[in-house]
Amino acid sequence: MTELPVPAGSGLKLGAITSGVSEDLEESLKVLVGKGLRYAELASVWGIDVGHHDEEQVGAIVDMIRRHGCTVPAVSPRSFYELPILDTTAESPAYLDDFETLKRAIDLAKRLGTDIVRAMPFQRPSVIFGSGGAERFLAHQNRLWAALLKLYEGPVAYAEGQGVVIAVETGCDTMVSSCSLAARMARDIASDSLRIMWDTGNNVYSTERQFPDGYEAVRDYLVHVQVKDVRVDLVNASIEFCPLGEGDLADQLAPLADALRADGFDGVVSLENVYRPPGMTAAESFTKSVDTFVAVFG
Repeated sequence: MTELPVPAGSGLKLGAITSGVSEDLEESLKVLVGKGLRYAELASVWGIDVGHHDEEQVGAIVDMIRRHGCTVPAVSPRSFYELPILDTTAESPAYLDDFETLKRAIDLAKRLGTDIVRAMPFQRPSVIFGSGGAERFLAHQNRLWAALLKLYEGPVAYAEGQGVVIAVETGCDTMVSSCSLAARMARDIASDSLRIMWDTGNNVYSTERQFPDGYEAVRDYLVHVQVKDVRVDLVNASIEFCPLGEGDLADQLAPLADALRADGFDGVVSLENVYRPPGMTAAESFTKSVDTFVAVFG
């Protein structure tokens, strides 16, 4: 595997998801480097999700990353995100298609010198472990979790054979909507090839406090952190993205950064800019969060 340049420095490794600045990779990398962020997480490039680029496009991506002196800490396809857990089996055509996308993303990751590839943990009706009759009336006969573990057997076995790590991202509308559930999944699967990509903003809706509770739950399985801020109105089922430090995570970001430093976290902390106020481009909205991100986590 070809090793790409690793930024110098003794603090946390900071980066951003490139499409949160621009779908034009060249433009995005220029902005990141200008802010001192040389870790470029790839999720979508030129409007195409990773795992769907052709060979010519892959070659161009690899070349641009090298020319800008950046390192790719993780390749983040959307595999298994839109698949409903109750209607999906290991033989479902959509599952097989997403598995192939994951394999292509793994190939891209190897070309880029990283062993971390994101995957998503399926759409959920609800994750409830029922008892006293609740398993019958509210928890789908407790089938959901077993189904999740079964559907991950193939991807984890493939990752083990490829020498890579599947980093399952926490997501509010998926089967792993909290750090507690992410840790449970990692414990139950019990493979070094399955770890956690923690998206702090995605878990607020679960009512789990991200620091210290979320961090304490997931710290032993953590390989990559995505940071964004949100405002949640649970009663009205509402989530609003906002500039970093202006939402529900405002008082938790600095303590989290301190804890990551104290624990010697060796992964990358990546700014995910998904804040999109009306009339503002991604590059413009990126400026509303990046300086706070660097000040807190740098």
